[in-house]
Amino acid sequence: MERIARVNEPTTLVMRDRIQRVPKRGDFFYRAAAGDLGAKAKEEMSRFPMKHPYALGMAPLIRGMVPLQGTREPFANETQVEGQSDTQWNADSIKALGYFLGADFVGICEAEPWMYYSHDAVSGQPIEAYHKYAVCMLIDQGFETMEGASGDDWISASQSMRAYMRGAEIAGIMAAHCRSLGYSARSHTNADSDVIHNPVIVMSGLGEVSRIGDTLINPFIGPRSKSVVFTTDLPMAVDKPINFNLQSFCESCRKCARECPCNAITFGPKILFNGYEIWKADVEKCAKYRITQQKGSACGRCMKTCPWNREDTAFAQELIWRSIEHPELAQAIALDDDLQGNGARNPVKKWWFDLEVVDGIALPPRAGTNARDLSLGREEKLAKLQKLAIFPPELQPVGGTTLDQVVPVDRDAGQALYAKARAALATVRSTGDGDAPLSSLEGQEGRIADAGRPTGPKGT
Repeated sequence: MERIARVNEPTTLVMRDRIQRVPKRGDFFYRAAAGDLGAKAKEEMSRFPMKHPYALGMAPLIRGMVPLQGTREPFANETQVEGQSDTQWNADSIKALGYFLGADFVGICEAEPWMYYSHDAVSGQPIEAYHKYAVCMLIDQGFETMEGASGDDWISASQSMRAYMRGAEIAGIMAAHCRSLGYSARSHTNADSDVIHNPVIVMSGLGEVSRIGDTLINPFIGPRSKSVVFTTDLPMAVDKPINFNLQSFCESCRKCARECPCNAITFGPKILFNGYEIWKADVEKCAKYRITQQKGSACGRCMKTCPWNREDTAFAQELIWRSIEHPELAQAIALDDDLQGNGARNPVKKWWFDLEVVDGIALPPRAGTNARDLSLGREEKLAKLQKLAIFPPELQPVGGTTLDQVVPVDRDAGQALYAKARAALATVRSTGDGDAPLSSLEGQEGRIADAGRPTGPKGT
């Protein structure tokens, strides 16, 4: 990562003053559990993503670490260990500890207030920003297993849960270490997080937002990572965001959109969503498919098929740097990725049994197993059929809403907002009016068009 270019601000737009903090209750897994996505999604959430024995075995371990995640309250200064004033030393030491414990990438940024959720999903109580620094770590889900899978078969959720479990352990130990030095610290895991991980990943310089949308890409392991964060008041030097020309690559490559089983990833341009620039995926479609699909457990097909999902070989390293240093070759590299068959299943790498847990018993899958390979030549057809919705803060449950309150998803309103966002972008780009009004989503993404920002990675 020390060879990757650093920039003072993400090379895609982040308008901090326009970002509205959102409640955890707006997360679509919480919405499914509450019944917002309908009866089927609510029913399946009770066993998602623990439909495979491996994931089922890991879930209690992840939940068991939640009470150990730490405190939101600051500690008294007089309890702090002396000799912690060198912020660069502190940062280097924390990163060394993360790598020693098994993290694949470690970055540090300020824990800015807009990165925090506004309200808890269970209690409905407000969440105030309470720590100054955020340490982010990425855990590689593993190329070998990913290569043998379709991305949405029975091993998919277990890959995620293994990375989440390992991340929760690492961040928990590191937060406890900071507390032993006399500094308040709390880990934020997939089981319980007060911060939104994506902006932390971007601002700590570990990845950029991609066409996949809410899945970020690291230059060396692509999108096949899970993140974990811990926040603390231990003073540390922070990292800068990165620029590895991903935006040029994703502008040309639409492979993830083509291969998405539910057509939830846009073939179109970026928009500005809640104050930041993004290729916004349809999170309702994505969540429903991952939760309710019957031929596998969850889905990571976008990670599986992305050209940045590369093996750790000398040839792959060469290709990484070619992709970074020559963004004009992005389309050719993506095409060659298809010609090489990357993203298809490699049966030699399949080591697991396809099993489905039904009423506590592991059985052969009742509906079978997804056995997808590449779907070449579908781009034009899928793009024409695509109808996407977005759900900005005004279409999410308000702060204080709890899981016992049903707030149905307003898909019609979400589709209308997406259509307006695209139309506004086209209008602003054609007129060159970089100061178009930013009411709701209309005109927002047009602010990006000719604002003179450098071409490059995305920012939230």
